[in-house]
Order: sequence, then C-alpha cells, then structure tokens
Amino acid sequence: MVEQLYRGAKAAGFVANAIWGGEPLLRQDLGRLCRSSRQNGMMTTVITNGLLLPDRAHEIGKEVHSIIVSLDYPESKGHDSFRGTPSLFARAVEGIEALKKMNSPKRIVINCLLHRGNENMMGQMADLARSLGVSLWVCPASEGISRETGETNKEALASRESEQQAARELLDLKKKGYPINNSRTYLHRYLLNMTPYVCRAPFAFVTVTPEGNVTNCFNKDRPYGNVRTSSFDEIMKNWNRREAASITKRCWKCNNPDIVDTSYIWGLRLEPSLNLLKAFLPK
Repeated sequence: MVEQLYRGAKAAGFVANAIWGGEPLLRQDLGRLCRSSRQNGMMTTVITNGLLLPDRAHEIGKEVHSIIVSLDYPESKGHDSFRGTPSLFARAVEGIEALKKMNSPKRIVINCLLHRGNENMMGQMADLARSLGVSLWVCPASEGISRETGETNKEALASRESEQQAARELLDLKKKGYPINNSRTYLHRYLLNMTPYVCRAPFAFVTVTPEGNVTNCFNKDRPYGNVRTSSFDEIMKNWNRREAASITKRCWKCNNPDIVDTSYIWGLRLEPSLNLLKAFLPK
C-alpha cells in the first residue's frame, strides 16, 4: 500500500517525502519503501532516533537523499536519560559513522530539540556536528498535552530568554562557519525577535497518518481522504491549496524551523531559499 501511495504522490506532483514516526527503522521493509520513494522521483528523508541505524544503514543509506538523526545532548549521559533509552547516543553516533563510511547519503543532519535541559549547550551541539562531519538543525520544543494523562510539558520548555540566547549563539556559530542548517532569517526574525510570519506550510505539503488519513494541521478531524480506501492522487484532487493558504495565513504559532522556513521560502525571501539549497539539496 505504501508503494502505491508513493506512485500516487508522483502523479499528484509531490517532489519530497519525509519518512518518520514513531520510529521508521522498526519497519522491516523500510529499505524497499525508501527505494520506491526515490524511484518515484521524490527527495527522500528518513528521520530516526538512531537506535537501529548501525544495523540498517546499509539498507537505506544509498536509497535516500538525507537522514536526520535526533540528538539532544552532546554526550551520552544527558541524551540517554532524556530519551529514556540506554546506549541510544552511542548507537546513533555509530550509525552516523557507518553512513559516513558509505559516503551515502550526502546529507546527514543532527536534529536537536531545544528545551530547558540543553538550552545552554548549542555550542557543544555545534561542535559535535562538526566533529562528526554532519550539520545541525535546532528545533525548539513546543508545548503539548498528553492524551492519556492530560499533563503538559510546559515546565520542560526553554524560557523565552534562553531561546533568544540560543538564537544569538547559533547566529554567531553560523557566521563562524559551523554547519548550522537553520536559516539566519529564522534565527533572527523568528526565534530571536518572534516576528509573526505568514504560514504557507499547508500549501506545500500534507501528512499521511499511520491510519492512512491525509491531513493538514488545520483539518485533522476532517481529512482529505484515506489512502486505504482511495488512491493518493485521487484524494489530492480535493486538495484546495488556496483554501489551505487562506485558512492558515493568520496563524504563526508553529515554531518548527521547517514550517517557518517553508513559509519564508513561499514568501520569496532570498536567504532562507539559498540556505535550503545549501543545507538539503544535492551537492
């Protein structure tokens, strides 16, 4: 079914595919799915916590355009404790090193979730990325509520002052030539100064949930359709991009750099566009 989905995505004109979770490396057929995505003309990215990466690197490394590995601390003690998984840091680093030996994919990225526990460690995270020969993407944690318990993670979020300090540090590191993927526009205009942006992310991409629902951030309760019962390209005929742009243009609550920078790029801002070409497109 997933391979049929990718064929439908090609027919609908999609050019990029991010495979993430849960944890995608738990799928035994992931290598075949990555190959199918690539063969259907999409720039394919796998986002993983890295635990199984040393064992699966050879299956997916040559099939994808980029791999994003979640690392939130520059050393094992902090990262393993935060993620609740022993040896996770070491396994993730081992997987990155295996990919580097393969020289594939060309783009390997560390994704660091900025939160209260690591808010003063951006320099160390940048040093880690440089030492591994990969780039760094910093994403501030956003507030969420557990469906099971109703508890919020608000106490774990970085303070506004710490986010601003992180933005200043990352801008300085980027100026010094460190491999920071966040655009200067995002770091200065959004993370540092919290200037509102016009959201265009739902105009550019959709999410396919594990249940097969094709959704956007604003219509999770009324999806465009379900790929278990209809082909993706047929579902996308009901995708009204203008409606999506109209609904979300006054929303700027997402702090994820992929959402914000996508919106900047759609707004024809030059620096985020050039930054994307440098950070993610083929060398």
